[in-house]
Amino acid sequence: MIRVLGINGSPRGKKSRGYFLLEKALEVCRNLSAEVDIIHLSNLYIEHCSGNYSENRELCNVENCIKTNDNFKFILNKMLMADGIIFSTSVQWFSVSSLMKTLIDRLTSAENKEKLFDGKVAGFIAVAEEDGAINAILQMVSAFNFMGFLIPPYAFVYSTGFYDDISKDIEAIEDAKRLGRNIILAIQSIKEVKNWWSIE
Repeated sequence: MIRVLGINGSPRGKKSRGYFLLEKALEVCRNLSAEVDIIHLSNLYIEHCSGNYSENRELCNVENCIKTNDNFKFILNKMLMADGIIFSTSVQWFSVSSLMKTLIDRLTSAENKEKLFDGKVAGFIAVAEEDGAINAILQMVSAFNFMGFLIPPYAFVYSTGFYDDISKDIEAIEDAKRLGRNIILAIQSIKEVKNWWSIE
């Protein structure tokens, strides 16, 4: 069974245009028999990173990070169970949303020593009022690639300026569907390689 997780980083939750595109990608994953789950960061509470890495790198680990009185452990467990994750964000001042940035910062604890995301597949969606969508996507790409995520072709989906009706952005919708398909294909390829190695 392939498991795909969608993480919606827009503060507008299900009302956001990013969620609309995320659902288009996840719908393709469902149609390809994947088990799909979704997290809306706007419904959860994540404390800001305490900066342990800068004080003492040994303190930056999952054991310390999950002790916080928030929903970080819940999100991390969902991510660890998934084979692939699609991250969707609104754009705030040419960058990811504050919700997404907080999550990225906290996930340092899963990458610093344990490398818990090695081999998982990632895709990215960003929706902007004006400019900055590609900037936001590239910020996510650089962070999550450093965390061990694999990035398939056509892994970036963005939409800019469709404030009135995101459903009019036909190109972005088709890109989202292509993203969903490529996430599944990448996961299947990785599983086949792992099976081949286990036979050897």
